[in-house]
Order: sequence, then C-alpha cells, then structure tokens
Amino acid sequence: MKKTLLRGWLLGLIVIALAGCGNGGVVTADLNDVTEPVDNVPVSEVPVEEAPVVESTVTEEPEDVEVVSDLDYEQIRPDESGEIMIVMYHNLSEKNTTYSRTIDSFKSDLQRLYDMGFSAVSMRDYSDGKFDVEAGRTPVVLTFDDGHRSNFNYLETDDGLMIDPDCVVGILDAFYEENTSFGKAAVFYLNAGNPFGQPKYIEQKLLYLHEQGYEIGNHAYNHENLSELDADGIQKALGKNVQHFNKLNQDLVMESLALPYGKGPQNEALKIYALNGRYDGFEYNNRTVLRVGWKPYVPVYHMDFNEGGVHRVQSGDADMQLTWWLDEYEKNPHRRFISDGLENRISIPSEHLDRINLDAISDKELFEYTLEDL
Repeated sequence: MKKTLLRGWLLGLIVIALAGCGNGGVVTADLNDVTEPVDNVPVSEVPVEEAPVVESTVTEEPEDVEVVSDLDYEQIRPDESGEIMIVMYHNLSEKNTTYSRTIDSFKSDLQRLYDMGFSAVSMRDYSDGKFDVEAGRTPVVLTFDDGHRSNFNYLETDDGLMIDPDCVVGILDAFYEENTSFGKAAVFYLNAGNPFGQPKYIEQKLLYLHEQGYEIGNHAYNHENLSELDADGIQKALGKNVQHFNKLNQDLVMESLALPYGKGPQNEALKIYALNGRYDGFEYNNRTVLRVGWKPYVPVYHMDFNEGGVHRVQSGDADMQLTWWLDEYEKNPHRRFISDGLENRISIPSEHLDRINLDAISDKELFEYTLEDL
C-alpha cells in the first residue's frame, strides 16, 4: 500500500510522488466567448485574466509517507478541483419566474441540494478556498440579490418581533436546525435604497445576519449600471454603498460584489475598480465579482479561476438553471467538487493535477492520489 502526501509548495516547486504520474498541460477555458442574458439583453463581461503557468520540477520518488487521515479515498473519491455552484436567487413570490421562487419551490431546492450531498458555505470560505464540509459532500454558495422584503421579514406580534418563517432567513434557519450538516450560510447583496423593506428594522436585521454568520455583499449604492460609469462613478457607486452600510453596522465587511444587471466596466482601464477602489475615505476590496450566471464555477485555486468574472447558476427550472444543473449532476456526479472533509488539504485525483494553480493554494497542502496506489 502506498500513500504519499505532498507538502510545502514553496516557490512554485511541485513534487510529484506517485508512480505513473506525468505532467499534464495547463487547461485554460476561455470564458469570454459567452454572454449571459438579463431579460434577453446580452450582458457585458469582465474578461478572464490568463493564469500564470507554473513550471513543474520532478524529483525522485520519496519514501512512503503515511497520510494522517481516516478518509476512505477509494469510497469517497474526493476531487477538490471539481465544479462548485454559486446559486443566484432574488425573491420569493407566488409563482416561479426567472428571478422569483415560490416558498415551496425554495424549500424543495434546499431539500434536494441536501439530499444530493450539497452543503452551504459562505462566500468568504469560497474566496479562501477552504471548505468546512463533510467528506463526500459538495459546497454550494447561496446568494440573494436586491434585498427584497421576502428575503428577511419581521412579523409584529403581541409578543414582539419574530422572523417570518416564510421568508428566506426564516426558511434557512429552520432548515439548518433540522439538517445541521447542510450548513448555515448565505450572502445577501444589498444596495442602500430600502434593504429588506422595513427601514425601521434595518439595523436589527443587519445585526442578526452578522451574528448568525450570514454575509452582506455589495450591489452598488443605487443599483448603478457600472458599464456606463467612469472611474469616479464606479468608485462612488461601490464605495458609497460600503460607507452606507458601515454606518449602520461597523462590523459588517463587504468583500464581494454582485454586478447590478450583470454588467461590469467596459474599458480595460476601468475594470480594476470593480475589484477595489476608494470613495470619500472608504475603501472597498472585492475578492470576488459575481456575474448573473448560467453555469457552475471552479474553486479559487483552479487554473481557470478569474476573480473578476465568477459565474452563478440562476435559480429556476429552465435550461441551464438550478433544476437543470441538479439533473445534470445526477447523471454526471464526477463533475462536482467532492470534499475530503479536511479544511487545509486539497485532495485531487492525479489526472486532475494540471487543473491546480500552485500559486493560489496558499498554506494548504496538496494531496494527489490514484486509486491503484492506495
């Protein structure tokens, strides 16, 4: 039996220790040849920056090193280079549309995700590339745009305020209580207008979300179309929104952006301002910029990852929407990210080593394996 652990990827050095493993070529998908529909209007995109090619150095095969793990690799077959869905919701309503979901459909989405082995993770964890997910399960990020009241609603009762059990937060809270391995995470992309529709309770709502581990993301101050703005306009739209929510709750950190209308800056010189900038003394730094969507994406240490153009999957039942993708994963489960259950290790089959950007794995250890060697 042979188990080999690859540690300490310093200065781009790759140690390939498994017999029969070769150096694969870098696979880079061109994401710029696809446009995304928003109400049947093509959406401008933030282009994918070419990932650096890291040269590999092959050393002599080291002696066997015992892996400190009880994971049954042959049974679980983890692949942490696989696809991750970032699901884009907007609001709950009486019927399903492109952007709306009924209460029953949303609950069914959660149940199906859970039953198929998905677990909710935060956008922060996605951006870190560290997933506190049980072995064999797949991370999924739940996002909600525009701050509709159906996302977070308070009911005024004789006993005081209570969270509406039929709003998104109420449903997520209840689902987590019954299914703790699903996780409790979601990110709400807000603008300053009237987030969550009950202005007198906004500070209370933001505090609750923060204390419960939910996240707040940037959706521009007035839902501005960033493709129509210059450098000052983009920074004002994003920085003023950070300023607004910082005044409501200083503990909130906005570190990701959902592009309003799915449209980012068009000029090459302006694209950097979707990621970071400054307005009136307030800095913003977006670790990920989310597009409108249509397909799953990849982990941050994947060679195809582009922080300025992360895809989302639209909620819904039509082609290329959530139901369609779940059907696809039932037929092709090998496409999914499969966790090894270890937050600081990246486990991949040897044939997928060429997917990994070694400069992006940070302090995590990379473990490649072949079933024949286990």
